[in-house]
Amino acid sequence: MTAPYLVVGAGPTGLGCAAELATVHPVELIDRIPVPGGEAGWSSPEITALVKAARRSGVRFRLGNTAVRWEPGRLLVAGPGRIEWLPGHQLFYAGGLRPATAADLSITGDRPAGVLPATVADHLLTAQNRLWHRLAVIGDGPWARAVAVRARAGCSAVIAITPGCDAPEWADEAITQATQIVIVGRDRVRAVRVCAKQQWTEVACDGVVLAASPRPNRNVTGALGEDSPGVAFVQPVDALSVSERSGIGRSTARRWITANNGTE
Repeated sequence: MTAPYLVVGAGPTGLGCAAELATVHPVELIDRIPVPGGEAGWSSPEITALVKAARRSGVRFRLGNTAVRWEPGRLLVAGPGRIEWLPGHQLFYAGGLRPATAADLSITGDRPAGVLPATVADHLLTAQNRLWHRLAVIGDGPWARAVAVRARAGCSAVIAITPGCDAPEWADEAITQATQIVIVGRDRVRAVRVCAKQQWTEVACDGVVLAASPRPNRNVTGALGEDSPGVAFVQPVDALSVSERSGIGRSTARRWITANNGTE
């Protein structure tokens, strides 16, 4: 049996990539959640159309399965009640994006409760939880505005802390040109110290959201770096629409097929 191409990530990018690859070779699409769509959701007409296109191309879906480890030629997958090695000729990793972490941003200081990545904060706020009175949002990435708008709707004041020169329109207050950030708080965050324009300012807050530019989300052992053998990464970093992301998935697959004659 011919080993398939394996695509990890059934969001718009992975769906587009898998559908294009399936025009020349068998493809299996793996995702840890039981429905396709990723952060774009499973029920929108755009996602439904992408799923139908992938199925028409012959893509086999393995949803509710978590990719754990890649070794050239096989992928370790954990699913309900079983763990197995899937043979795979090539791995295409389309695992989406994550907000930059405190380590990515060189943020120092204490490690109290109340410091959240933007994706987690957005999820909690969508459930209409009122979490803060004064929220510091670090960065002006693609999640920042949505978090700020929902927090303000819950009567939280929002303070933007950004490295840029312009104050974001979604903030009540802003510290721009920030070069160093220190978290303050023993059990729970109570302030952020910021160095901007060579001056230190302490900003009182009871929550911090990390919302800077996104980074590729990579959590499969053996498929972490750009030089990982047998791996092609399909992770557009810019905030893009569903159609743009699926298009990038398709174009990346086409370039790979052309460069490798569809065989390696």
